[in-house]
Amino acid sequence: MERNLNLLTVEEARSILRVGRNVMYDLIKNGVPHIKVGKQIRIPYDGLIAWINQQTIAS
Repeated sequence: MERNLNLLTVEEARSILRVGRNVMYDLIKNGVPHIKVGKQIRIPYDGLIAWINQQTIAS
């Protein structure tokens, strides 16, 4: 069973969200789905998009 997780670096994720480095790390600490690979943090693209959709406020 092969699955492409499409893991993003912190820099790639913050570019998508258009936030600064410190804000991105705060978001990771407070709910953005992520995994640790050794000392590095990776963010699944699908998880990031799902998190964004959960944060969206309907008007």
